[in-house]
Amino acid sequence: MAKASAPPRSYSLQREWSGAFTLMLLALFLGAAVTVVGVRFVVNEMEAANGRLQAEYGSVADLEAALEAHEQLGHQLLAAAPVNREAFFREQQDIEELYRAAAAVKAVDEGRSEALSAARQDWQAGLEKAGLWGDQVLNLTGNNVADAPAFAAASASVRTQLAAVQQASLQALNRGLVDTRELQGFLVIGRFGLFVVAIVATLYFRRRMVKDLMRPVNSLRRGVLKLQSGDYGHRLDVARRDELGEVAVAFNGMAAALQDSHKALTYRATHDDLTGLANRAALAERLLASFEPDSNRRTRHEGLLFIDIDDFKDVNDSLGHEGGDALLAQLAERLRASVRSHDLVARLGGDEFAVVVLDNDDGTPATGPVAERIYEALSEPFMIGDRSLRVSLSMGVAQRTADTADVTELLRQADSAMYRAKHGGKARYEVHGR
Repeated sequence: MAKASAPPRSYSLQREWSGAFTLMLLALFLGAAVTVVGVRFVVNEMEAANGRLQAEYGSVADLEAALEAHEQLGHQLLAAAPVNREAFFREQQDIEELYRAAAAVKAVDEGRSEALSAARQDWQAGLEKAGLWGDQVLNLTGNNVADAPAFAAASASVRTQLAAVQQASLQALNRGLVDTRELQGFLVIGRFGLFVVAIVATLYFRRRMVKDLMRPVNSLRRGVLKLQSGDYGHRLDVARRDELGEVAVAFNGMAAALQDSHKALTYRATHDDLTGLANRAALAERLLASFEPDSNRRTRHEGLLFIDIDDFKDVNDSLGHEGGDALLAQLAERLRASVRSHDLVARLGGDEFAVVVLDNDDGTPATGPVAERIYEALSEPFMIGDRSLRVSLSMGVAQRTADTADVTELLRQADSAMYRAKHGGKARYEVHGR
């Protein structure tokens, strides 16, 4: 993401207000002095808060990026993929340096260092449990993909802790903005004391303060509150070309980074990395929604196809895991092309897939036609490198009815039907209850 930049600064709050103070120096010396100090304090506090926020947030953002890349390599190692283990070990040392650098940043939050230390310990513990810490990774053998869920959960916990550290930085910025309200009262008192002799000047300064200072500050404060509430798409209008405009641009850059991070985390939580299809969690969420009492899909029942590739182990044995992954990715594309726009294709893991099929508008089940289209899509061989490969699928079909108790029962019915198709000769589908 390109770094946001402000338009060239065309004027400065300091120069503008200093010129006005010069014109009023003899009559309003005291009021001018108080106002200059106040405005300068607000600007300095905001710039200092922005600088601290960038330092605190940037150090944690760099750490998150390094952890994410390291986690992906860790999953590859657990899956016995060819990964440079010495480089993986060196990355751990680099990440430890990033932890120390982030903890060394001077922050308002006194618990930042302890939080980062706890996150680092949890990160190391997760790697040690998965056999990926330090010298362990050099001795790791075989396929340890069974450890991947625990490793992913530990990594997610660390990311949550780092997100809490970033949230503390946002809260510190918000507190700094709120503290500037005390200065507002001081300025109002100073202007009131000179009201008789400088009413025109008072009105002038009030108008300028509302336009040039309070509105941008309140806009920035509202933006911080929106980010805290989860509205990562909120942006500030950059209408000024001065210090406040630069602060608004910095805020927008920070909000964009948070939004991108949130989108990436959401996507990874609901999609399969290899195929880009929905994952098991997304499938469960879709099915659970259809069982809600107020769901509009309760009036149109859904069917579920449970799909398993026949003899997929032979593909992995003959073509290797890379060849197997290539087959899974191509099959995912064909499955996606075989269903309708409102149906859902998901990869459950390994060579298992599932398709949620919405009934036709007239209430008739659509699972049969969809299953037939899937088999038609297998008529053309798959090209894995320079090899042509034909595969078959076994499918189990379960139709949700008013008597279906819950999602677990629907999944069990489809799974049971799929195994009947396997035992019945493969390359076919069975409908539950028939």
